[in-house]
Amino acid sequence: MNEEMVSTGLAGLDEILQSLRLGDNVVWQVKNIGEYIHFVGPFIEQAKRDKRKIIYIRFAQHAPLLQPDPQIKQYQLDALSGFESFTKNIHDIIAQEGKESFYVFDCLSDLLSAWATDLMIGNFFMVTCPYLFELDTVAYFALLRDSHSYKTVARIRETTQLLLDVYKYESRFYVHPIKVWNRYSPLMFLPHLEADDKYLPVTSSADAVLLLSYISQKSAESSRNLDYWDRLFLEAKEILTDGSLDQKGKMLDLICKTMLGREQRILSLVEKHFTLEDLINIKERMIGTGYIGGKAVGMLLARKILRKDAHEKWNELLEAHDSFYCFCQ
Repeated sequence: MNEEMVSTGLAGLDEILQSLRLGDNVVWQVKNIGEYIHFVGPFIEQAKRDKRKIIYIRFAQHAPLLQPDPQIKQYQLDALSGFESFTKNIHDIIAQEGKESFYVFDCLSDLLSAWATDLMIGNFFMVTCPYLFELDTVAYFALLRDSHSYKTVARIRETTQLLLDVYKYESRFYVHPIKVWNRYSPLMFLPHLEADDKYLPVTSSADAVLLLSYISQKSAESSRNLDYWDRLFLEAKEILTDGSLDQKGKMLDLICKTMLGREQRILSLVEKHFTLEDLINIKERMIGTGYIGGKAVGMLLARKILRKDAHEKWNELLEAHDSFYCFCQ
């Protein structure tokens, strides 16, 4: 790894972290995209002043992190193309842009809407982070706090060079370094309060108690130990029992796109003939997570259409289906 120092664009943060180094992947755990932008902006402005090659990887539905700028090269990717295609495209870009490029990635949590599972996000990071490291790049990533399972966050933490928690409490920003690879100072791993251009360690017991109480309260409200896939179907079961017709319709649409694919003609037929309960029952017979595949969807759809035909005796003739479905992400 190249030991050249790199600035975050925030002098106080550089002091805490003993600066960034070429090769660093920096993961920010934030509550919302605005908190991520708060730290992306200074990093990019500093990179522009230093005449670095800046790459913005855009793939999410959230608002852009960076505005069009002749000094920033932007790539637009489609996460719906699937894990393998998306990851290959990213690696092709990294190879093309070469050494010592500076990257900003959209929030990784947005990939959940395309891939439906934490597993793929963890895998993507584990195969991409080392490649960036080899080429002495500096890359910024973000995760939405409490949107991922503990296992996924642990895998990302193990792979990245820096993992930083961000909290905004009473309109003030706090940065809590969780992992800073190959650097250490006595106060580095304390929460730090942003005060103008400085970051002050929270050493007062009163201030620490208030902040930690806030963090504990927010953590208690989450179900992060569950994978996104499991949380989705728990919510679907709750909506099936107590939800409105509008809620059921929206959940039906979401699960169709998450589990049955994105081909619009098939989706229109599925949404016409299937109920939310039907999709939950299909999920119970799945092995793994993701799309179940076009042939399986076609068979399930054909069966459902036949069973709804009141003029024929299909319910008497058709055997009870006993299929299980493997995902084909």
